[in-house]
Amino acid sequence: MLSVKSVESGGRPWAIVQRALLGLLLCLPLVAQAWWNTEWSYRKKIALDGAETPALGGPVQQVLVPIRLHAGNFPFLDAQQNGGDLRFMADDDTTPLNFHVEQFDPINEIAIVWVQVPTVGGKDAGIYMYFGNASAPAAGSAKASFDAHTVAAFHFADRDGMPRDATGYGNTVSASTGKLQGDGAMGFGLSLGATQTLRIAGAPSLATPSGTGLTVNLWVKPADAAAKGTLLTRDEDGKKLVFGLDAGRPYLLVKDGAQSGRIVAEAPIDGSSWHHLAFTLGDRAQLFVDGQEAATGTMRLPEFKGDVLVGADASGSGGVAAEIDEVQVSNMVRAPEWLRAAAIGQHPMSKLAQYGGDESGGGSEYGAVLRTLLNAVSLDGWIVIGLIGLLGLISVEVMVVKLRLIGRVKRQNNGFLAVFRDGATPLARMELDAANAQAGSWAESPLFHLFHRGLSEVFNVRQLTGGELTPQALEVVRAGLDATIVEESHRLNGRLVFLTLSVSGAPFLGLLGTVVGIMITFASIAMAGDVNVNTIAPGVAAALTATVSGLVVAIPVLFGYNYLASQIGEITADMEVFANELLGKLALRSSLAKVAQAKAA
Repeated sequence: MLSVKSVESGGRPWAIVQRALLGLLLCLPLVAQAWWNTEWSYRKKIALDGAETPALGGPVQQVLVPIRLHAGNFPFLDAQQNGGDLRFMADDDTTPLNFHVEQFDPINEIAIVWVQVPTVGGKDAGIYMYFGNASAPAAGSAKASFDAHTVAAFHFADRDGMPRDATGYGNTVSASTGKLQGDGAMGFGLSLGATQTLRIAGAPSLATPSGTGLTVNLWVKPADAAAKGTLLTRDEDGKKLVFGLDAGRPYLLVKDGAQSGRIVAEAPIDGSSWHHLAFTLGDRAQLFVDGQEAATGTMRLPEFKGDVLVGADASGSGGVAAEIDEVQVSNMVRAPEWLRAAAIGQHPMSKLAQYGGDESGGGSEYGAVLRTLLNAVSLDGWIVIGLIGLLGLISVEVMVVKLRLIGRVKRQNNGFLAVFRDGATPLARMELDAANAQAGSWAESPLFHLFHRGLSEVFNVRQLTGGELTPQALEVVRAGLDATIVEESHRLNGRLVFLTLSVSGAPFLGLLGTVVGIMITFASIAMAGDVNVNTIAPGVAAALTATVSGLVVAIPVLFGYNYLASQIGEITADMEVFANELLGKLALRSSLAKVAQAKAA
């Protein structure tokens, strides 16, 4: 019967664990920040002071930043299917930010959301993204996201009809012969040949009256490094503005009556990657390549009221064969740091935005990491993880059964030895009838099985030799004991082979899943033709999950196997010692019987 003291002692470790967990839970509200709205289940901190902050040259205010979501940084299953529950807050977790969704694809797990952030590049600059509210109405607004000076912006994310202006000005595209496609700098883009044009109809918002300014910025990927032709043209009443490439070098040409000027970048851009090109024009002209000033001049902005041509000029020729994306027109001269922030923040490989883990009600990010990994695991990975899990379940069942068996064996061995070594018991007197009668009481004891087998062999040998236990007869008894030891060892070691299979096979199955997953990831990248960390990281992380699964199964099974093997080894050694002890006592009893018979004679 257990004493009260022993019960308290046994429960003390669990009580300590309970108190530690309770203390941790009580501390969580202290470290968690305020929650904007409890109707939203999750939030994510997005820092805007990443590795490219030094290139900005300092904090930049009011910048429209693309937030790129994918399986590696966002659990799409926890959000609405159209992203309607997304909300963005400033770093104070109180001030709502304007945003709009360019793309939200829960099937392929990729999304692009544009957010008007207060500042980028400053120390601890960042925002909060909330999601996880099934009943929330969609709140994103493209019109509200752009500032009043952005008079036209084209994402080319429209799958039907003409490309549409995302700003509140709603400038109309009257003609477009380019081809919309899904591999732009941001996600979607427009492919233009040398004779293809995107014509934006003239409107008051696009007019450039005297004293105003103009900024045009866009992403371009030329078909070749020596590309030549126009990217944007305005031509009316003898006034002309041409923005284009000449042997791969960006240039800006302005003509206004007798006034004429041209500035050109010194270095050409390559034809294998995306580049951010921009110009500003007011009282002077500036040309920017990837956010850096490439040329400057004293040209003045002419007054325009008519159409804006992107691609080929009014004659339908002379355009650049290239892919373009994110064409934006502003009716002011943008600051160089604003254009630099746009170039850095919108780059396909941008690291300006750093995505934190998902927080649930102010909780930990660890669960979000696990959800992200599980969401990214492919079908082949789940098959491998399932096989590993099956090995793990079998191994756990074997270890539990063997541990219980070893416990019963040790208890019965100890009980039998206590009876055997008590000289007053029938078993201590080695009576075969008593052993037969008590066989059911010691069914799990290998030592009793040895004892019973030894007495049975002695009885059988004496039947053959007329009652005498000769040295040859003792060898027969020893052989019977050895056979029993082998049988009991087989019984104790039975099914341990499943543990060795798990220890050796689970890591290799996990490695197979990882290799296959990485192969599929790189094959998908090759098919898409787009290499960036957002496409590589989720697939590689999910592939490594298979290896982790194999190790999670193999490591504890290895410890369990070694423990069981050591316990079975001890029991086997006890059997060998007991067999020798039993054989010695049988030989001694035979010798004493002979002496007694000789004296009696």
